Amino acid sequence: MGGGVYSQDVAQTFRSTATEAFAFEAHQPGAGVAKPRTVHAALNPFGKKREVNNETPIVVALDVTRSRGDDTKLMYEKLPMLMGQIELKGYVPNPGISFAAIGDATVDRAPLQVSQFEGDNRMDENLGRVWIEEGGGGTGQESYELCAYFYSRTNAVRLAKGIGKKGYFFFVGDEGFYPKLDREQVRRVIGDELPADLDSTEVFRRLHEKFHVLFIYPNKGMEQRKSDIDAEIKTRVEAAGGQYANVDIRASLLWNNRNDLDLHVVPPSGEEVYYAQKKSACGGWLDVDMNIGGETTKPVENVRWAKGSAPKGRYRVFVQNYGFKEAVHTPTDFRVEIEVAGEVKQFTGTVSQNGETGPSSNVLVYEFDHDPAAKRPEPAASPADPYAQYSDEVILKQWATVIPSERILRIDDPRSIIDVLLGALAILEGTTTLDGYLVDMRSRNQTEERIAEVARALGGLGPVRRVGSVEGLVPPPPPPGKDRGGRTKRIG
Repeated sequence: MGGGVYSQDVAQTFRSTATEAFAFEAHQPGAGVAKPRTVHAALNPFGKKREVNNETPIVVALDVTRSRGDDTKLMYEKLPMLMGQIELKGYVPNPGISFAAIGDATVDRAPLQVSQFEGDNRMDENLGRVWIEEGGGGTGQESYELCAYFYSRTNAVRLAKGIGKKGYFFFVGDEGFYPKLDREQVRRVIGDELPADLDSTEVFRRLHEKFHVLFIYPNKGMEQRKSDIDAEIKTRVEAAGGQYANVDIRASLLWNNRNDLDLHVVPPSGEEVYYAQKKSACGGWLDVDMNIGGETTKPVENVRWAKGSAPKGRYRVFVQNYGFKEAVHTPTDFRVEIEVAGEVKQFTGTVSQNGETGPSSNVLVYEFDHDPAAKRPEPAASPADPYAQYSDEVILKQWATVIPSERILRIDDPRSIIDVLLGALAILEGTTTLDGYLVDMRSRNQTEERIAEVARALGGLGPVRRVGSVEGLVPPPPPPGKDRGGRTKRIG
């Protein structure tokens, strides 16, 4: 696919008349019938290829989970400017853009969406079809490696015969990736059969063979990260009908697979609150109990005492794996949020390290004392910081193992994503320098603050080094008498 010319007039007309961009109801299957939302057929990666007829293939892969959903809307809003500047300044020749939307394959219904490569106003339509699910599992990881795998496949991206240079690939997000590419996720989402899970470093290595890969990383303060992580628990509890606010004591358990984990709380009276005794005489109530039948990959359980009802004394909270519902019996990571007298603590853990179920799988999470008439004393030892793995430093350290550090482009303001992307294209292509691009930004009346941010982000970039006219995306011409049909080089 691809080809054609992007028209600014068509783009503006489309935006003034199209009402379905990112609308939840726009592509519900079945008119007038309430059914679960699905990925638009044009963006479904299952069994699909993406063809390029443009000289410069570009992929923009956007995180559409809770923390980054608005980035896709910004891209849609600024796409006419992006294409206009490419044409006006000649930053890259004849671009064709494929948009990808990345979720979390462990929990989301739309973990990967991929559009065809286009060079004209079909890009507007493709981007407007994206389902911004705003999911994610609250683990600090999204399925970037699944997206990388799709575009690295030998038969997934086909280029027109004779095009011999690498494309450009931009991830836009603020989370880490999963260390392993899960073969079951590949089978379910993409339709490929892999003999085993694949190390994610190998997946990204293969992607580098086809594209110049960059990561645009909007910085996020730790308080904002904590807010996003905590919001996932609140959302699940309230969606399931549980009580999250106005409590003396609340324990909420979150995990991200179909196994039947159970939350147990033992109050001072000793009458354990759990699935077999959901209400205690002392006011405790298990008001959300999920995955009895393995019905969801976004489960939560919730035990709470309403405000003014929790008795004085010691409480114990533990997690148990009642039974496996997943086909493969592997350990399950979990998160527990405990609120006591308005103070909230987060805990992480793993259950069934060796395949245990029932009482033998019990993991003690926290013990505490509650006195309604006095301030609760601090515990002797504070639990390990459960947010530590979500810090910028940890996430960027992981990305630096698969993308050169100079191509990890950090920004503070998400509104600069398009400026950074455009500048990276121009600098890598060698059509201008960083100084020249900053002059271009001033000519379109960008603020000095935005210009300074872009300068910081792009300061380490230089033009791509090329050997001849071939950059590895398409093999050299075959020997006389052999017709390869323009197929791309096999990489695994």
